[in-house]
Amino acid sequence: MPTKEEHIMMAAEKLFAANGYNGTSVRDIAAKAKVNVSMISYYFGSKENLMEELFKWRMEEGLNFAKNIVENNDFTEIEKIDAFIDNFVNRVQRLRDFFLLVHTQQVISQNKNIQNFLKASKINYIEINEKIVEIGLAKGVFTKRPSYHFLQCTISGTIFNAMHGIKIYKEYLKKHNQDFDEKQYEGQYFTEAANHVKTIVRSLVGYQEN
Repeated sequence: MPTKEEHIMMAAEKLFAANGYNGTSVRDIAAKAKVNVSMISYYFGSKENLMEELFKWRMEEGLNFAKNIVENNDFTEIEKIDAFIDNFVNRVQRLRDFFLLVHTQQVISQNKNIQNFLKASKINYIEINEKIVEIGLAKGVFTKRPSYHFLQCTISGTIFNAMHGIKIYKEYLKKHNQDFDEKQYEGQYFTEAANHVKTIVRSLVGYQEN
């Protein structure tokens, strides 16, 4: 069960994604979360602080999982990369509202703390990928050393575009395939996205299946 603070942040997350930061008031958040306005003030102080805490919470959540993957000695290096990609895809699918916020805040945010969260998160993910691949290279599991910042761009950029493009792709496929099953497609869409990214990453690191 989420804590009271997390419950409020999840309500704010949906409203920020739907209406924008400026289009969402503290009263809107309180109504969505079914709490008093004073409770939001007590936990967060202001709408801006609430937004910052939301970003900090979600990004630490993702990074902690990624760091745990790196330290898990039960996984091979390619299994670590696969788990990293699967988790990233799962989070984008499950937390679509938050990742819409990430996209908009990268472009328009004037909040320095959020910009710093985003920058630190990107660097951490680059370093995590680098650590996994370098170990794989030392073991001879991988044969190519990719550009690590572009490797992360490939993973996150492809998945973000998949998230934003699903409606367009469904329209395209319905137009060209009379037997297209929209419900079934939505169920397999993100699995296909994950497999697509895994194929690209395997090529970039020079991994060959046994």
